[in-house]
Amino acid sequence: MSALGLRLRESGLSLAEMCRLARLAEESGYDSAWLPESHGRDAISELIVLAGATARITIGTGIVPVFGRQPTHAATAMAVAGTVAPGRVALGIGIGHRDHLETAHGVADFARPLARTREFARIARQLLRGETVTHAGDIFTIGHYKVECPPPEPVPVYVAALRPAMLRMAGAVADGVLMNWATPDRVREAIGHILAGAEAAGRE
Repeated sequence: MSALGLRLRESGLSLAEMCRLARLAEESGYDSAWLPESHGRDAISELIVLAGATARITIGTGIVPVFGRQPTHAATAMAVAGTVAPGRVALGIGIGHRDHLETAHGVADFARPLARTREFARIARQLLRGETVTHAGDIFTIGHYKVECPPPEPVPVYVAALRPAMLRMAGAVADGVLMNWATPDRVREAIGHILAGAEAAGRE
């Protein structure tokens, strides 16, 4: 059985209009709706509102750029979403668009995106399972951090990936993978990289 999801973002849509679209998607049998973080809008805040306005559909970020937030901040915010709608929210993360992040958000050091995404996913995933995180990595150093009000069910962390190295990394550390601009043949090829990454990390 296949699942249907949609991208829920167009320029100029109000939050009220997005809520109506999310409810319509739910009523029409869609399984998920995904919110990209576009210019001047916050995907996690809007996700929380949409999750509260629906009853069944999964709402995910698709994506939150890892250069725009700390993993602790993203996980803490998503814990609220997971409390509002247990079992039907997802944190989708990825590199994002370098030009936009540098010009609009002042990101000065767009370095080591693969390592940053890997550590971000691991930290956020642990926190969204109610674990206390102490992490000393190449990118993040975090001392004994815990989400004060963890969600009643773990929130899955998805990684946006297109190229082989990112796909393998996602297979090693994430709960799922978000792809874009992919033909069926490209998806089949990508699954091979994802499975290789999972196997190398000792995961099924």
